Amino acid sequence: MSERKAMDNLTRMTVLTLLIGIIYASKSTTPLIKTIYRGGTHFEGPHWSKVENALYWVDIQQQKIHRLDSETGNVTTREIGYGPVSLVVTVKDNPRLVLITVRTEVYLMPWDAPTTESSLRLLSVVDLGLPDNRCNDGKVDARGRLWFGTMGKEVCSVVDKDQGTFYMLDAHNYLDPVVRVRPVSISNGIAWTSDNKFMFYIDTPTRNIDVFDFNLEEGTIRNRRTLFSFKANNVTGFPDGMTIDREGNLWVACFDGGKVIKIDSRAGKLLEQHKLPASKVSSVAWGGHDLETLYVTTSNVGLNSVELAQQPDAGALFAIEGTGSRGLPENQFVFPGAAEY
Repeated sequence: MSERKAMDNLTRMTVLTLLIGIIYASKSTTPLIKTIYRGGTHFEGPHWSKVENALYWVDIQQQKIHRLDSETGNVTTREIGYGPVSLVVTVKDNPRLVLITVRTEVYLMPWDAPTTESSLRLLSVVDLGLPDNRCNDGKVDARGRLWFGTMGKEVCSVVDKDQGTFYMLDAHNYLDPVVRVRPVSISNGIAWTSDNKFMFYIDTPTRNIDVFDFNLEEGTIRNRRTLFSFKANNVTGFPDGMTIDREGNLWVACFDGGKVIKIDSRAGKLLEQHKLPASKVSSVAWGGHDLETLYVTTSNVGLNSVELAQQPDAGALFAIEGTGSRGLPENQFVFPGAAEY
């Protein structure tokens, strides 16, 4: 064999080895999407309890709250049955006690109590005089305050504009939660930076992710501005639920966009897009004992028969593993004396 042929063969082998390495590397880093739980209509509001090693989430349309035990894989359900349930968060120092919203009411509910209206303990009612409004998304800050918002009347996926409000509720003001933003149309995703200097917020119809300066001690926000525009970045769909990872990147559900996007919260730059087998992606939350699993809720509301056939898992709970990112522990609602309330 001539020296030139030997060199050509060596070059081919080197290129082939590099290609195989690239293929295997890409396989090992490609996120894996799993279907965790089917049968939902409009899953929303995932909340991970590190204490219980469990995921809570709601089905707004079916008026249910679900709980996934991460150790056993078992899912248990509580049916409220008299109004849309939009959020669920756990209560600090009270395992298996949750705070939920039904219609425009805020309740405490022991998970193991009988599923009856008497097991709900009313904390607050908002949007009085607006009977067609309902609560929507909500999150708890590092001081244990609940930040949540409402939305106007919804008919065939069309919501009355500027009828909602963004509130802050805590153990001191629960009878009359503080208004933080008014008006809003569909109050949705919320997230904070790990240093609690900034809060991110979504009012869905704006198709923007906004950021506020956040004062943790006082529970106030100011200086609202747009961090990321779906329109300007050619992102399809509408921003819905949202979470943040340890590097400060936002993960945003794209309703009618069929994906979750990752955004640099400092530069407002689109970093990644993760497609799901459902077009109506509603919310996201980090979970698992290492907080490396991204749980994703979806909806099938408004899909026609053809779309339902194309998206058999629409309305399911998914998990994305292997993103290379990790979340932060979810904050819990603080309410001294909650067990006796």
